[in-house]
Amino acid sequence: MNRAKLSLVLILAGATCACSFTFFLILASAPAYAQNQTFQLGTEKTHVIPQTLQAGETFDAANLPQQNINGWYRIPHWFAGLTERTKVYSDMGGSIKDVRRRERGRQIDAKGHVWEARREPIRYDIEEKNMIVHTVLTEELPLKVARDQVVMRYFALMICENIKNHRIVKSFQTQQIHVFTPNPDGSINANIAQAIYFNSAGVFQNTAPVRASYVEHKIADFEPTDRDEKFDYKSSFIRFLESTGQASLIPQATSVTPHDASTSSSSSSSSSVESATATP
Repeated sequence: MNRAKLSLVLILAGATCACSFTFFLILASAPAYAQNQTFQLGTEKTHVIPQTLQAGETFDAANLPQQNINGWYRIPHWFAGLTERTKVYSDMGGSIKDVRRRERGRQIDAKGHVWEARREPIRYDIEEKNMIVHTVLTEELPLKVARDQVVMRYFALMICENIKNHRIVKSFQTQQIHVFTPNPDGSINANIAQAIYFNSAGVFQNTAPVRASYVEHKIADFEPTDRDEKFDYKSSFIRFLESTGQASLIPQATSVTPHDASTSSSSSSSSSVESATATP
């Protein structure tokens, strides 16, 4: 398959500008539901993209939504830590270079389980020959967390900025479902099971015609983060556990060893995710 044809296929299946050769997809982490449950994206109308972020406007990062911690959810130990992907592969053959790093996991509870903060929106920028593609991950919703699988639904705003004049060439929205599974060497397989697209007015445009996949390679193991330049994760985590009736999971002053236990479809795990949604 020649590169031009492959690029067209990946653009349709991915989340980037129609004039780009980059297949930029969105990743992240996952709650707990039935093991064999299937997940389906809806094609209902989404939000209208603000005028300041639509084609023809000058891109200004100040117009992007501000990041907040919107809740917490548990993840298996293999899903935590710093990972990197370098390529995205089409199921029709071929690949596109697409380098992206992702760090998951912020806190450990009293039982050693790893928890991730929903820090929404998460922004990724990828620079191309003539433009920058800003991916603003406005929602990452865990659909399933199990010992050997994590299923995530992502909703993202895509903004294509001309590098020379900083004008926005195109903006649109995408919803995607990514399925993650661990490999024996510590890397993570990711399959993009579904992807649909909406224009700047929030109107459904199309569904991706092909599937794609990528591999995340572990760069660094998980380490708890109590705070950084943006957030006090420890205080936020404690408040979350208290507000969701899980105060017994609040870690004590002594160190806790991460415990790789699977998340089950228990009421506590499910209610945690629902609380996070109501509130990265």
